[in-house]
Amino acid sequence: MNNLKPGDFFFGLMEFLAYIVPGFILCITLPIIKKYCVFDSLNIAENEATAFTLLSFILISYILGHFIHHICAMALNPIYEIVYLKRKMKKHASFINESEEVILKKLPVQIDLLKASEAYLRINHPNLIAELEKHEANSKLFRSLSLLSLYLCFFSSLNWIIISSLIVISILSFNKFANQRWTHRYLVYQYFLIATEVK
Repeated sequence: MNNLKPGDFFFGLMEFLAYIVPGFILCITLPIIKKYCVFDSLNIAENEATAFTLLSFILISYILGHFIHHICAMALNPIYEIVYLKRKMKKHASFINESEEVILKKLPVQIDLLKASEAYLRINHPNLIAELEKHEANSKLFRSLSLLSLYLCFFSSLNWIIISSLIVISILSFNKFANQRWTHRYLVYQYFLIATEVK
């Protein structure tokens, strides 16, 4: 029991933040926007919601969350790479180059160096993974929130103040996503350098 880690559970931090929370937001708001009724068996707003209702709602949120995740990745990852990643890579060029040289020496592979170094840490230093997963989960959550905030602007009853606020939230969420995604990359490289120096 003492060896259990958050990643050992199917629904860990990653699944909850990256998939269930965005899917939950969509499940709650989509029926209102489309103006259709939810089946009573799936209506968690009922006073006597059953365990089946709650589990079904979580499962549907999880499935929808995966679709949101992939849509957001296709839409926002290219923007992140153009407006944020290039600037950070240029600012930290010496650290990135040094890290990638070490990774190539230790792991002579022809795949994504970030994924290769993270896989190495997962196998050889699993105690570091919880910290990395926290930043990765946060980045995926805020990436989804960035698009979901824009989606919520389509509520017909919203006034311009709320719509403006949602646009600001979307921009701030994108900035948080970009920051967390970069932090994840930086820490993977940093931990890899420390781990290989120790060896």
